[in-house]
Amino acid sequence: MKINKTALGVGLFIVGLLAAGFAAKSEADTVHIGIGKTVINSHLKTAEVAYNREGWEASAALTEGGRTKNGRQDQLQVYSLSYITTPGWGAKGIEPYMRIGASYNSGSNLVGRTNYRLGVGVDFSSVFRVEFVHHSSAGIHDPNTGLDYVALSYTVPTPW
Repeated sequence: MKINKTALGVGLFIVGLLAAGFAAKSEADTVHIGIGKTVINSHLKTAEVAYNREGWEASAALTEGGRTKNGRQDQLQVYSLSYITTPGWGAKGIEPYMRIGASYNSGSNLVGRTNYRLGVGVDFSSVFRVEFVHHSSAGIHDPNTGLDYVALSYTVPTPW
C-alpha cells in the first residue's frame, strides 16, 4: 500500500490544528506588517500586511517577479482569509500558532489561482512573529508545486 505523503501531511496538520483549537485563547485585534522570502521552489522577496480579529486574519501579500522551479513568474499578489489558533502551549512570551485558510493569487507558475493556506509560526510576546506559510491546492489544480515562504512580521495592536 502506497502512502500519499501530501494527504498524510495535511491530515497531521489538521489533527494538530484541532488539538490547538481546543486549547485556544482569544487575542485582541492586531495588524501585522511583514517581510520574507520564498523558499523551496523559488527564492523571491515577499511582503505581507494582515488584519487579525478574534483569530480570523485577512491578508494581502506581494512577491517579486523572478525565477521559480517552474520558470519565470511575474510579480505575484496573494490574498487570503484564514483562521489562526494559539493553543497556549508557549512559555515566557513565546507562543506557537497554526493557521488554515483559503487564498487567491494573481497567477503563479507554482500553484493554481485558488488554494489552501497553511501556516505554522511562533509569536514573540505579541511584538513580532515568524511563520512558515504554504499555499497549495492539495492536488486540485495543476501545477501544484506549492508556494512557500518564511515571513517575519511586526505586530501592531489596533487602537479600537
